[in-house]
Amino acid sequence: MQSSPAGFSTSVSEYGAKGDGTVDDTPAIQAAIAAAAAAGGGTVWIPPGRYGCAHIQVPSFVCLAGLPTWSYHHFGATELRLNTSEAKCLIDLTGSEGARVSGLALNGNGLGTGVMAVYMDGSKRQREDTFFVEDTRIAGFTGDAIHVDRAFTLTVQRCMVIFNQGHGLTYNGWDGWIRDNIFNNNHGWGIYGRPWNCSMTITGNRIEWNRMGGIRLARGGHYQINSNYIDRSGGPGIQLDAGEPEDRPHGRAKAHSITGNVLHRNGALADPGSDASCHIRLEYQHGVTCTGNTMTTGRNDDPTQGQLSPSFGIVYRELRDSVLANNVWPHGVTRQFLVDRGDNDATVIVRDNPGRLCGAEMRDLV
Repeated sequence: MQSSPAGFSTSVSEYGAKGDGTVDDTPAIQAAIAAAAAAGGGTVWIPPGRYGCAHIQVPSFVCLAGLPTWSYHHFGATELRLNTSEAKCLIDLTGSEGARVSGLALNGNGLGTGVMAVYMDGSKRQREDTFFVEDTRIAGFTGDAIHVDRAFTLTVQRCMVIFNQGHGLTYNGWDGWIRDNIFNNNHGWGIYGRPWNCSMTITGNRIEWNRMGGIRLARGGHYQINSNYIDRSGGPGIQLDAGEPEDRPHGRAKAHSITGNVLHRNGALADPGSDASCHIRLEYQHGVTCTGNTMTTGRNDDPTQGQLSPSFGIVYRELRDSVLANNVWPHGVTRQFLVDRGDNDATVIVRDNPGRLCGAEMRDLV
């Protein structure tokens, strides 16, 4: 079994990386990574600069690290900038265990079609991948920002994932943490858990202005979704479902706790008469607790622009052994707080959800 040594580190500058934005620094960066891997693992330091890159493979026990001085509008000190439209992804964690991407700014440069920033395929592994993406800004990619196929114990934390043409984070896998990130202005969902996915904690995130919606978990189970701020999603702020129709014969998804979230102005791009114009949508679920959430309406930041949304608060159907209680709607929806679409068991409790509609007297104020 390979073990990671204590204290090994190197810099890409030692292998000829320029970071001046004019040359392809991929070979130099890959050489530094290879040296760390040969030593059993360690840290590969990327000094401040703009590094033109193609496909970078990160093996087990290697940390690719930079200086995280980015902001909402700027890539900051250590920028890896995609320089080819032919790459599948910029950083590839496939086959690795214990790999870490830390303190970088990844710039997709608008190149290619469906190019991802960070990719992991763990389908051939039989144990925990345990990888981290942290303190990293990811923007300008034509595909998903972070795309994971079958991974165990993944962590995405303190990242800014913005202005990508796919989902912010999409995955199937188990046992992970998604915490303290910003997912903003991505064309897909901010966070999309694909079948199968379970045993994850999603907490402390700002999930805003993502076109398809905020969080979607398709056939997920055993989630804690708490203390997130979910704003101006094109569709639902949170959607829990059993996947596509062909997935539903496998049974209901189960065991979710949705607590203490603030949801504002969701359903911004949805037909006001459709179920997608809602804060929370729950379908084919067994054992959901949805309590203590606060939901409000609004238009765009310029209150004269955009449609007032959403129409509905919580839309639900085919629930079993679930509780929808103690949520509040201070001018929280325009039409209806709770929408029962039927086929819910008698074991579903719905009560004590106070609020008021955003009526005509409020429409000029929000």
